Amino acid sequence: MEHLKTVADYMAEALRSLGVTHSFGIIGKSICPIALKMVDYGIEFIPGRHESSSGFEAAGYALKTGGLGVAFGTSGPGGTNLLTAAAHAKANNLPVLFITGHQSIKELGIPQCQDSSSYLADLADMFRPATLFSKLVERGDHFSTIFNHAISIALSGQRGPVHLCIPFDVQTEMLEECRIVIPEREPLVSIGNFERVITAINESTRPLIIAGKGINRSGTHQELVQLAETFNIPVVTSPGGKGAIAWDHPLYHGPVGVGGCKHGDDLLNSSDLYIVLGSRLSDMTICNLKAENHPAMLIQFDSDPTFVGKILNSPTISVSGDLRDNLSYYLENIDRDTVVRHEITVDANYRDELPDLPKLSIASVLSTLSDQIPYNSSLFVDDGSHGFHAVKWYNVKKPGSFIFDAYFACMGNAIGMSIGAKAAAPDETVFCITGDGCFMMLGAEINTAVCKDLPVIFIVVNNMQLDMALKGMEKTTGRIDGTLFEVPMDAAKFGESLGAVGYKCETAEQFAAAIDAAVASNKVAVIELLTDRDEMPPTAHRVLNL
Repeated sequence: MEHLKTVADYMAEALRSLGVTHSFGIIGKSICPIALKMVDYGIEFIPGRHESSSGFEAAGYALKTGGLGVAFGTSGPGGTNLLTAAAHAKANNLPVLFITGHQSIKELGIPQCQDSSSYLADLADMFRPATLFSKLVERGDHFSTIFNHAISIALSGQRGPVHLCIPFDVQTEMLEECRIVIPEREPLVSIGNFERVITAINESTRPLIIAGKGINRSGTHQELVQLAETFNIPVVTSPGGKGAIAWDHPLYHGPVGVGGCKHGDDLLNSSDLYIVLGSRLSDMTICNLKAENHPAMLIQFDSDPTFVGKILNSPTISVSGDLRDNLSYYLENIDRDTVVRHEITVDANYRDELPDLPKLSIASVLSTLSDQIPYNSSLFVDDGSHGFHAVKWYNVKKPGSFIFDAYFACMGNAIGMSIGAKAAAPDETVFCITGDGCFMMLGAEINTAVCKDLPVIFIVVNNMQLDMALKGMEKTTGRIDGTLFEVPMDAAKFGESLGAVGYKCETAEQFAAAIDAAVASNKVAVIELLTDRDEMPPTAHRVLNL
């Protein structure tokens, strides 16, 4: 009987074979067998302070490695706390395996603490709309089929999160064999519309490339530049696509939408062809596009067909499949003799004027930040007014190093993501820009980074209010209910209480000195930026009508 192994053994062994080196979560009775087996098989366990943050850490790990991230929580509330992170991973096409516990199947129907059954919080059902696949594993002999299906979905096609809810007695069930199939990546190229795409680009008079988050998620930065340079087409970026191309490339004409610049939005309103690369064209991207200025034609590259051709009034040529695979194929097969190099009639001077404020301006700080930090660094940006200031003002030198989600827009996600990324890439300098609102939600996760010696540098923009909500509500309703913190936080002290090094900055000079000291120290750092509360965020395009 020595050849028998548990389901937990087979799962841990499979995850290690997939190259997983770290898992993230919070331990509890119903998930113990799998969590401990992962440690036995050499997968380092990083215990979080909140399951939501552990899910974000697994997402940051998946983003940085390009492989599978793993997050787990116990049954009941441990699982429901992971739901937000699952939806975030789905919105960002990040392959994360969420594992939750469940009471033993043989005890089903008996009320138990932290119930995950269909009698209370049915986790398999709850995760279904927030993932690409969610299943309760009811028997050990079903495990291999379900696990193989889950990881193949997570790692192929449009990529994204999957969820398995595994009862305690199934985790410990002994199996004689369990066949795990490790999926191999295959190129996903759509060639059916190749001629139509090239013809449309050549025949347009004012084409525009809209580089979306898909460029950053698929690592298609070189192909984007090559496409733009081949046809001499200006490039603008969506909020999530920020950093798809270096800030000073001659063909880059700035960000558009919320956090965008006037120059980029003017191009959006005066182009006859959009070449959309990995963007859903959400309201955050096209909020300043007038209905009468929709382009005559739209070419949309996207692995997910959900919104393709359905947002604008323009006739649409769809290219499905993997963005990098498709662009590589297109660039290799273009007939260079027939390429039309387009004339660009406007200069690529997209920078708006910096605000002049009596106190510290977040815009001015961000406009010089990339000159103060190492080139080999990643900047994870949280949601809020500070995030859109970063979209507008931060100069991305290294393509792909700016990570921001304006679509699901989950406050606090960047805190966990930066920690997971640092675990995956210990030699890289990792920064997180967050706000006092986000920090008060999930800032305790800094203690995770301290305990595991993952020296992320957290920049906390503290304007003592929910700034984006306050400014938007004030402008459109004249009210600011629920947006002010009567007792503001001391982020530097809070960071210090969790074991980090704290810096408090009220001037640009203090901030520059804190950045230098934090980078040199190689310790977890919290740099608190006390900024001007009256500074207007670049988010006023979206209005609230009551």
